[in-house]
Amino acid sequence: MPRDPPGAAAASGAAAASVSGSSGGLWISDAELAAAAEADAADAETIEIHDTAPDTAAVPAPQGAASLSRADLERLPGAGNDAIRALDAMPGVVSYPLPLGDAGVAIRGGSPQDSKILVDGFEIPVLYHDIGFRSIIPAEAIDKIDYIPGGFDVAFGRATSGIVDLTTRAGGDDHQQSDVSSTDAGALIQGRIPHGSYLIAFRRSVIDQLLPAVMPADLDLSLTTVPRYYDEQLRLDYAPSSKWALTLSSLGSDDVLALYTSSTASPTTRLYDRTRFIRLTAAAHYHDGPWRAELAVSGIDQQTVYERGVAQHLTITSPGVNARAELSRALGAVAGLRDVVWRLGTEAAVSHSDIALALPQDHREGQPPQTDDPMDTSERFTGGVWTPDAAAWTAVAANLDPRIRLTAGLRVDDFERVHDTAIEPRGELAVVLAPELTARLSAGAYTRPPEYQTELLTPTLAPEHATQLVSGLAFAPRDGVQLQGSLYYTDRSQLITQVGDQLGNTGRGTTYGAELFATLHDGPWFGWVSYAYSHSTRVDMPGGPSRLFDYDQPHNLNVAASYTWGRFQLGGRFRLYSGLPETPVTGSVFNSDTNLYVPIYGPVNSERAPIHHELDLRLDRHWTWGPVKMTYFLDVQNVYLNQSAVGYLYSFDYQQRSAYRGLPILPTAGLRGEL
Repeated sequence: MPRDPPGAAAASGAAAASVSGSSGGLWISDAELAAAAEADAADAETIEIHDTAPDTAAVPAPQGAASLSRADLERLPGAGNDAIRALDAMPGVVSYPLPLGDAGVAIRGGSPQDSKILVDGFEIPVLYHDIGFRSIIPAEAIDKIDYIPGGFDVAFGRATSGIVDLTTRAGGDDHQQSDVSSTDAGALIQGRIPHGSYLIAFRRSVIDQLLPAVMPADLDLSLTTVPRYYDEQLRLDYAPSSKWALTLSSLGSDDVLALYTSSTASPTTRLYDRTRFIRLTAAAHYHDGPWRAELAVSGIDQQTVYERGVAQHLTITSPGVNARAELSRALGAVAGLRDVVWRLGTEAAVSHSDIALALPQDHREGQPPQTDDPMDTSERFTGGVWTPDAAAWTAVAANLDPRIRLTAGLRVDDFERVHDTAIEPRGELAVVLAPELTARLSAGAYTRPPEYQTELLTPTLAPEHATQLVSGLAFAPRDGVQLQGSLYYTDRSQLITQVGDQLGNTGRGTTYGAELFATLHDGPWFGWVSYAYSHSTRVDMPGGPSRLFDYDQPHNLNVAASYTWGRFQLGGRFRLYSGLPETPVTGSVFNSDTNLYVPIYGPVNSERAPIHHELDLRLDRHWTWGPVKMTYFLDVQNVYLNQSAVGYLYSFDYQQRSAYRGLPILPTAGLRGEL
């Protein structure tokens, strides 16, 4: 996607303005500005406006999307100084006390694998570390996060719910910092080089140093490798000329845990888990007048090793290469249309997974938990799987008149492993009703390939499909105030479902909802309000009963505010959200072969965990210590100790049920020094 550095625009004579993106406004062509300037040049003074130039070639944000700055995300209480964890304050993101899966977030009722998390345009295999409730990218290395819950552009694919596109930041002036918190410690080094800059960041967990000291002596647990994690980021930027910008970056993470689930080191109670990856990316950006071009190549190497007891194990090694390119040209006026922009792009992703596994059957959407049997290895596989995917897209955007802009595009995805091709038309109509008010309507087709976990082992699976319809209003009454409301409907087909011992594309589903999002920046005040209503249902096979999706969350409310005075900043955030669906246990039978009780379940997702509400507080203090700028923060989640039930646990014979509750309170404290 085009990302240009700030430029400068100059207008002569009477005022000329352009407001675009999610806040609405007028699209004024360069030719009109030039004509107005020439007409008034003789009798009007010249006014120079130093700001970002209106960019008709940039892709406008879809309805409901938001570009979130690092500063705003860090101000949100309850995120523990983690910008990515703050995403659960966005409308449409499912809230839960723990991260929903390593690799993503659940958006608008879909599963985490239905959405994509991108870092500088490429997917990453994990988003959170195994411990510490921490994302793998520190807030200080992030420039912004583009949250797109639906209706995304043809340049994005392989997802049927939403996109989270994270952009790392370039290094600045020589400016070093280090920080330590109750979860990890890190350092960031940045500076300038001729025609460019560099940024290097590194973190290591400290919770592994604290955990043994706080564990009760009588706990029936033996740690052989205390859980720990590392992550690293490297970014080099170089601009050989005003037309070219080159970037080389690296992102990596390494998590490991080894323990015995009893105080005695018995092989039957051993648990080992290690996940690590490194991704290297090289990108080139070109901009010369009406022409733009972007080219990026990225390679990744990742490994997952899991061992439990003497029978269950999983080892996956997956190297891969991705490449993408996009060319765009601003054509101006064509056939009565104005400010016409044409784009053409392509991408390819090839990976090879060496897999050796002996595990229980993979958990699928809607399946209740299985009986915990450490000897269950019903899912076995040893071999390699290739996943060559390719895509191409094109789009044209034009003003039908100064207040109406139409974008129409087509994306074609080829999933060679399953020999399937998806054709996905998409479009958006934006109408400026007033300078501060814009209405949008978008529709499109979206596809997710069958490449999640054990889906790779079933070559007969087809991709899942979704058709999305999104409409809404964006209102910006003045500087610093943004408000948008959205309505959406998603129809899902060919959903992957477990049918007996096999996976098949027999499911269908629908999701509809409404969202409200507002932000305020007014001097020392910062405000944030989001609310989402959603209803997601599916049928797993023709003629089957309708049920809720696992991540159906009808209500989700976030209200936050913070105030800065002097060296202090104080903020609070109130959260209220529905619990997730549960499948009740109605009885059990004893299996003499395994010596275990097997539960009998009621209707799938027919019950729901209670609604949860909490108040989070955050205090920041800034001061200087000699040449060092110091910052201390204290972030406390759930200050009034509301321990709502997250789910339910059952006794060995399933005759008794007890609530599994979230943490009563979660404080995070940290200290940062900047030189």
